[in-house]
Amino acid sequence: EDREAWNAKYSSDLYMTDIEKYDLHAKVEPLNRALTELEVDAWINGRRRDHGHDRAMLDVFEDGKQAKVNVLAHWTFRDCWDYLEINKVPYHPLHDEGYPSIGDLQSTLPVAKDKWFEYAGERSGRWSGNSKTECGIHTFESKTSELKQ
Repeated sequence: EDREAWNAKYSSDLYMTDIEKYDLHAKVEPLNRALTELEVDAWINGRRRDHGHDRAMLDVFEDGKQAKVNVLAHWTFRDCWDYLEINKVPYHPLHDEGYPSIGDLQSTLPVAKDKWFEYAGERSGRWSGNSKTECGIHTFESKTSELKQ
């Protein structure tokens, strides 16, 4: 769907009126569909234990219909940033604008650089002022029934 069709179907302000439904339809369903259509056995992501309490016990490997490999589970944000600097790896330009963690336009705010390396500081600009910490793409298997509603 293009943006116009999506907005007609779900509303352009869905993220303000029902954030759970927005995440389900804008993030969870497209990822779930792609993983299924591509017949993915496993996918690699960058979740880490230092993202916060919800991820503090994150395993490197999570078995499931599509297994997840959390290759950076034991790294910190400082480890990641040091790796980028030492190896001169290009990074997203939004980091230079104060965004240590990049979600989407509706749920991401800049974070003061002195907070970036604190525990969970990197993601403190995500869903600011909300108790929400996950959009659902890492828990989509448990949300599959919601997609059918």
